[in-house]
This record gives sequence, structure tokens and C-alpha cells, in this order.
Amino acid sequence: MEHQPDKATYYCLNCDKDWPCDPAREYLLTSTPDPVQLAMRLRIELEDAAYVLAHEPPVVLFDRFLKWSR
Repeated sequence: MEHQPDKATYYCLNCDKDWPCDPAREYLLTSTPDPVQLAMRLRIELEDAAYVLAHEPPVVLFDRFLKWSR
């Protein structure tokens, strides 16, 4: 996958947008078709990102990492 997160900032290493960017989301949806597995995968990313993005309100992180995957 080209669009990986920079774990220090959670920006995409390829397009420098908030990760998961649109191409990363598309990849995640197609590579993890089971919605429960996808949610679990994204929850792990959210937990890691929460330390880096501690200044962001929880609802923003929820929307960014989980809400779109429904």
C-alpha cells in the first residue's frame, strides 16, 4: 500500500493528507472486506494515533478513523 501513515504525525507519507487519506481508505475497504475485522484494525490505528493526536477531540478521531468505515 502506497498510502501509509507517518506514525509521528499520522499524515500520509505519500500525499501528506490526514491518514487514512482517501486512497488508504479505499485500500483498507478492499483489503479487509469483513466490517468487524476492518473496525478492529482501525481501532488499533486509532489507539496508536490518540497518543500523537492528543490535542484532537475524541469525536474528530472517531470520525477520522472509524466512522467512515461503516
